[in-house]
Amino acid sequence: MYGKLHSALALLLAGSTFLTRSVVESKLVFAHYMVGTVDSSTIHAQQDIDGAISVGFDAFALNVGDPSADWALSTVQQLFDYADSKSFKLFFSFDFYGNGDINQHQALFVQFKDHAAHLQYNNLPVVSSYSGGSVGPDTWKTFKTTNDVYLIPNPEADGNYYSNPTAFFQSWSDAIDGVFTWETAWPDTSDTPVNVSSTKDQAVKSAADAAGKAYMMGLSSLQYKHCCGDSWYRAGETNLPERMEQILSLSPEFTEVITWNDAGESHYIGPCWPEGLTDEILQYGNSDTAPHDGWQPVIASFIEAFKAGSTSVGDMAPRSGDFAGTMWYRGVLTSCSGDVPRGSGAAVDAVNYAVVLPAASSGLSVRVTSGGQVLATQPVGPGLSYNSVAGLRTGAQKIELVDGGGQVVASASSQVDVSDGPTDGFCDYNYYVAGLQ
Repeated sequence: MYGKLHSALALLLAGSTFLTRSVVESKLVFAHYMVGTVDSSTIHAQQDIDGAISVGFDAFALNVGDPSADWALSTVQQLFDYADSKSFKLFFSFDFYGNGDINQHQALFVQFKDHAAHLQYNNLPVVSSYSGGSVGPDTWKTFKTTNDVYLIPNPEADGNYYSNPTAFFQSWSDAIDGVFTWETAWPDTSDTPVNVSSTKDQAVKSAADAAGKAYMMGLSSLQYKHCCGDSWYRAGETNLPERMEQILSLSPEFTEVITWNDAGESHYIGPCWPEGLTDEILQYGNSDTAPHDGWQPVIASFIEAFKAGSTSVGDMAPRSGDFAGTMWYRGVLTSCSGDVPRGSGAAVDAVNYAVVLPAASSGLSVRVTSGGQVLATQPVGPGLSYNSVAGLRTGAQKIELVDGGGQVVASASSQVDVSDGPTDGFCDYNYYVAGLQ
């Protein structure tokens, strides 16, 4: 069943970890950050870091697709300069799809590896990657030895990674300190509704544990891309809260949220600055017209639970106040006729919500309204409750948190109506997100 209602008891949790020195054996949460052009005359870099700190992130993983570009160096420098005065760190995630030359990535990394704002773990500068399995263990070992780093790359392209993870760690043991699994953050592209699975994570993490290596899982909302000669959708109905449940259950050393600002694939949770984006991407991945920051309060609750070592979404609690929550929906129905993405068959016409309540909460419910029609009223309790409520209609969308006496405690309302037709010739499968207030 795609839509899933979940509710459990919550506990009050410990606060965020401050990274004023090297970190040793702490659970950490990062946000994948796409390094693009950031206008140095603005305060955009500062806003990104301040925003990430407010959510509870420990660091940005800086994805640099062109490490030799002047704009990349400028953006990275702005981020490091500002992070220097903050309880926040940065590290590089070499993008081997953007540039497959590890030496060019290394040339940028060495300029910042000794910077006070560079993340260290076990007293070593951290390096990760997006892709990198085809680089091979020998090349990674040389890089690790030469630069004395804590290395957690993304080597999924290695043939043994999923098929025989024990053999993978045997051949890679001397090259890495851990691994980052990217693709399991979403279900595969599908022609029918499908839920995200952690089966592959379980197998690889088990082998990593046996080999004495760290494991990092990805947390994301959806994938939708309509640019650069391609278009696809990977289901995002309840992907985000389901993935939270899986990560807490498996309890890896690290979690990386995918992403802070990738407008091209629509899984941003922060601002996507227009100076670094093409008009083609801004047609759908525009954080001004389709903001996703409404997810941040729920992610903040997850981060606190994860860092506290909780293994259940029932241990999630609002950062402050009596609730945290959000609603998200696609702006078009699945009946939209026009240019639709690969995997559009996985989409469900639904209003999705996630609500986090304190341990003492009782008698509350969520009322879901679409196009002026109440689709459902569902009980919610302490911890994280979430669902994908089928029946999305054209028009306005709304969820309300209602108490036992029928009074509305909080609500989230759409800023953009749902339609059944294309915009600019294509059916936009990005989500609109509204926080509970």
